[in-house]
This record gives sequence, structure tokens and C-alpha cells, in this order.
Amino acid sequence: MIPGATIFLYLLPLAAAPVVFHLLMRRRRRRIMFSTKMFFDRVNPRLTFHRKLRDMLLLASRVLLIALLLLALARVTVTGMGDVLGLGGNQAVVVIVDNSASMGAHVKDATNPKLRTALEGARTLLENMEEGAEAGVVTLVPDPGAGQWGGMTSKRELLLDYLEKLRATEATGDPAKAILQAMALLRESAPAGGGSIHIFTDLQETEWKEKRLDKDDVRENVKMFFHRLPSEPAKLPNVCVVSAKTSSRRILPRQPYNVEVLLRNDGDKDIKVRVNRKDSEYAIADEKTVTIAGKARKTVKLPFRPQANGQHWIRVWIEGDGFAGDNTACISYICEKKGDVYFVGNEAAGDFGLFPLAVSPQGDGQYTSLVPSFHTLEKLPASMKDKRPMLVVLKWADVCSLSEDMSKLLETYITDGGNLFVLPSVAGNKPSGKPPAWLGAELEDLKVLERSSPLLVSDATSEFWSDLRGLDGEVRIGGAHVKQYYPLSLTTNAKYSPLLGCEGNGSLMAIRGFGKGQITVSGIAFSGTRQGVPQWSTLPTKNAFLVMAQPIALGAVSSLASEGIFLVAGNTPGSLPGKGAEVSIVTLTGDRVAWTGPRDQVPLLVRGGAYIVSSGERKTCMSVMPSDLEGNDAFIKDPKVAAVGEIPHKVRELSDEEDFRDELESSVAGTALYLPLLLLATVTLIAEGLLGSPALQRKIKPTGGEEQEGWGELGTGPTAESGGEDIK
Repeated sequence: MIPGATIFLYLLPLAAAPVVFHLLMRRRRRRIMFSTKMFFDRVNPRLTFHRKLRDMLLLASRVLLIALLLLALARVTVTGMGDVLGLGGNQAVVVIVDNSASMGAHVKDATNPKLRTALEGARTLLENMEEGAEAGVVTLVPDPGAGQWGGMTSKRELLLDYLEKLRATEATGDPAKAILQAMALLRESAPAGGGSIHIFTDLQETEWKEKRLDKDDVRENVKMFFHRLPSEPAKLPNVCVVSAKTSSRRILPRQPYNVEVLLRNDGDKDIKVRVNRKDSEYAIADEKTVTIAGKARKTVKLPFRPQANGQHWIRVWIEGDGFAGDNTACISYICEKKGDVYFVGNEAAGDFGLFPLAVSPQGDGQYTSLVPSFHTLEKLPASMKDKRPMLVVLKWADVCSLSEDMSKLLETYITDGGNLFVLPSVAGNKPSGKPPAWLGAELEDLKVLERSSPLLVSDATSEFWSDLRGLDGEVRIGGAHVKQYYPLSLTTNAKYSPLLGCEGNGSLMAIRGFGKGQITVSGIAFSGTRQGVPQWSTLPTKNAFLVMAQPIALGAVSSLASEGIFLVAGNTPGSLPGKGAEVSIVTLTGDRVAWTGPRDQVPLLVRGGAYIVSSGERKTCMSVMPSDLEGNDAFIKDPKVAAVGEIPHKVRELSDEEDFRDELESSVAGTALYLPLLLLATVTLIAEGLLGSPALQRKIKPTGGEEQEGWGELGTGPTAESGGEDIK
């Protein structure tokens, strides 16, 4: 109804004018006397009935004609789905937008992403609300990057600006939390009233299949509507990045490392994808093509070699699958400066065999960034105070003769993150005395074999073997053999993990974490050959020996090596390292975050990225992975959504924002009846003309069979009842 047209509604009583006119203009009856009634007796008795019926129809058509014209001029409209969509009466609306990773895919038979269509639909809904109506916006995944939004408002422009800031996350949403938040907003706006909740989502089964709400969670007078975004079927299987991590040991410049990427094929068919790697030190990305079997997982190793110390990042992504929302992983790492390795002993004596060469072939750390140096046991405390080493190497004889002060010094050093390696002297003399209790290991009697025995890897799953472990999970040490060794006696509560053994003896080398540091013990010395015959074992002659030196020196299982934080998007880190009350998070690559505040108020991270978390002087690497659940191509197509249980709700299809806009505008505005009413008035006018036209009067036959003209128009014509003057 347009402004000013309502005046015609007040004129509707004029439709009764024909009735009033008919009553006022009826002729007064006159009595006429006839000598006989024979002429009237011959008239058909139905004549009067037909005339009265036609008069009533004619009167009704005139009344209806005037009423229809007045209603048409009043521009009457019929309310459409405005009230059906919860936009009737005092409007209170909460819009829930699904911004999970699956909404980044395209709408079926369209080129627009689902999130864009959802945002346009939400915008259209808000724009068609009444002036002064209150509304709020809730996201399925809280997105700090879009700003904080809370409460209901009647300022529509604020809501529309907030919608502009929303973009797809890489997390999985929480429907129950979002709907309960929407209900809290409605209670705030209308404590006793109703309202409506409009949810724009693709109804992915990952989030909506399981029941999450009870009927009492939503008030009975609150209406719930789902606007389902149909999803374009994927043409290829989805491959997601399940995890990505660097080497477990500490990272130094110019050393070779690997990024281990675990991929999962969610489809039934084999698929070939490209795995790309790019890091902060190289502008050109490396590429590797791999084939993954259907419903299988595959680990891909991507090598990298940092050149300078400092904070670095690595970005890994795959191409060639059916869904891009879970294809990227970002890893941060801190490359330390050159590390020092203190050998306690005489370099000239050769007590450590080939191990110093494995640590640094040139002796200056040029290739390994590990710098070996030799110290006496007496001067070791002063050397450690002057410069903290990354690794201390001791012979068993020295460990068994430690003073109480020296024992306490080494224990504190390891607990604070240092690494200790204890091995026999090449000379092979069994030490006297007992090692300190905190070591948790000691040597048994020397065993010399008549025939060399193959060295066996005791625990291939240990992080110690990460650089020697193949994609098939096997660890290969080049077929090394052992000729003589000291069996290790390991304390049960020390929780050592055996690394090497041989037939009949499972513990020839073992490793354990101790505090923040690491202890590695060996019953084998690493000497070369004597007259072409290996004195202890052939291990130092194998390439694997050079690789083994790195996790011993850099702490393969120490807590410092593995204290990086790994999160799935949509989560906050649980406990952060460090003791400071204030924490800062800085982005190296990925979703931009620059935040500083109390450690118990760390923001939610909803997209993948590589970050550095600082607490005091402690810096920790943090990597956020996309959710591996969002590539699921199963969507709810039924009119009932299991997540909301028995809560009444309606599901509508939203495939195009333009169609939704036209539909919503016409629904809220209602259907204009001007043309239909005008058409009905025209039909009524024609009917009135036919009923009142003398040319179309019906022919009525009297009883005698002679034809007689019908009677005149409404209110005219003589009858036996109306008569005329009396005739005597």
C-alpha cells in the first residue's frame, strides 16, 4: 500500500450506495382494479422468481464494482513470506554466517564462492528489515580478524560493514555454540519476545550431522531458518595436509634437514598431486609430484638447508586435487648460531675415534655449524661458564670419576637444555667406579665376538632416526657390523629408548630426555680400522654415522627440540612456554596476526600460518594447520537438520543472491493487488452490463405457449403486485 492511497479504504462504505439508491428510488405501489385476472393467470409463475434473481445479481454486481475500484485505488497488497521468514511484527533477527573452510568452494552451477553468496543473502535480509528493527550477526567460526561484534543493534550500516569484513576461515565451525550465542542475543533484545534465527550455510555433515542441541535450548517463539548453499560436486578426490613438521632436532645453519608432510587421500581413486615448498630464504619454490592411493596416507619429505641464523618459515602446499581449503601448511623455525661441542679429553690420544670428524669434518663448523673443541675435566666448569656448549662428550672413565660438584654442574647443564654423550674410550679400558645416579646407565663387561654381528636398529620410531627413516618406515644404517662392545645396563625408571643392538644384546646405544636436555649413552667406541680390520664396529665407515652425529649433538628427543606449538585452525594454544604474564604473537607467514596481551587471552587462530610466540626472552615457534575435516564432500540435503534435533526449523535453497534478493523483497513488501482488482472490476462491469442490458433480456414464455417479452430494468415494469390505478 503506497502512502496517500489508504484514503480510499475509508470510502469503502460507498460500495453500499447502489443498495441505498435502490431502496430510495423504488416506485410506490398503486392499486388498479381489473374486471378479471384471466390475463395474469396465464403468466408463468417462475417469471417473478427470475426477475427477482436477476435484480439481486445486478445489485450485487454494482456493489462489487464500486468495492473493487476502491480497493484497487487503495493499492492493497497481500503480505507474502515476510512473516513466514520471521520478519513480521516487532522484528528481532540474528543472522548466522557459516565461514568455515568448506564455504570457500563454489555454489553449484555458479562461479561464486558459497561464502560470497551467503553474505549477499545476509545483506539482502538485513536491508529488507523494518526501520528500527534490531539485528545481530554471529559467525560459525569466531573470526578475530573481522573485529569483535556483540549485541543487537538497529544501525543497519554497522551490520553491513561487519559482513564486508568476513572471509572464509580454515577451521571447522561449532553450530551449537553459534546458535546458543544467537539465542543470547535475542534474549538481550527481547527478554520475553520471540525473534528469528537465519543460518546461511552449506550444511556440511562434518558440522551438522550429529545432534548438538536440545529442544529447550531455543525458545518456542523463536523461528529458525536454514538457507542452504548447494555445493558444486568435486571433479577430483580431495587430498588434505594432515601434518607438516621439520626435523625434531635443533636447527643450525648449513645443515641438511627435511620437512615431513603427511598427506591423506579422502577419495576412492588414486590421484597424482604436486607438492610445493617455499621458504623465507629462497624466492623459487621446489616442486615434487607424488601419487597417493585411494583412502591412503603418504609421507613426503622435502629437503631444506637454512643459510643464516634467525627466524624462518616454510610454506608447503599441494595442487591438483578437488578442494583447496586444506592444501596448505606453514611451519616456523628458529635457526640458531653455530654450536660448540666440548670433548673432555686429549685430542692427540684419539680417545673419541672418528666422532669429532663426524661432528665437523674441517674442525671449524664450516659444513655442520658445529665447532668441536677439547677440554680437560678440571677446566670444563670454567669453559662452560665462559661459553655454553650445545653438546658435552665424556668417556665412561671420566663419568665414573666425577666429583660431586662436577656431577651437579653437568646435571644442571642437561636439565636446562644441554646435551651429553657418553661413550667408551677407543683403548677399551673398563672404567672403575660408579657413574652418578642421575645418568641412569652403566657398562657391563666387555664382549669380544669371534665373528662380527650385524648392528640392529632397536626402535625405528624414535625421533633420533628421523633423518635415516625412509618413506616405508624402515631405518637403514648401511649394513654395519659390531666386533666388540660393552653391553649397557639401563635403569628402568630412567626411561631410555634403545637405539642400537645386536643379536643377544638389545642395548648397545640408548637415548633419553632429561629435563629439557638429552643424554645419549653408547657401549661402542667409534674407532677406525686397525690393519684393515675394524676394532669395534664398521659403523664409523658408513654414511649413516655422519647423520647420527647430528641428533646426538642437537638433541633429537630433548624438550627444547620439540617445544614448538602445533595447532589446528579454530583453536587457541593450551599452555604457552615461558613464565612472563604477557605474551606476543607475530606472523612470519600466513594469516596476519600482531597481538600482545595476557597469556590467558590469546586470540583464536582460524587460518593457517607460521608464528613466533614470545614470552619474556623465550621465543617459541607455532604452526597453525587448516582443519582436515573441511574437505568432506557430504552435505545434508534433507529438510531436517540433525544438529538442531527437535527444534522446529525450515530449510530453503539459496543458490543465487539475485534471485534471493528479488524473492525476499517481494515477500517482505507483499503482492500488490492493483492489477488483479482492476481486472476483477472490469469483469464485474461487463457482467453488470449484461445483466442490465434490455437487448439481452431473457425471453419468457407464458403458459399458453405465446412468447412474452421479459420485464424491464431493476425497479421498473408493471406487475400484478405493483399494479396501477384502481379500475372498477
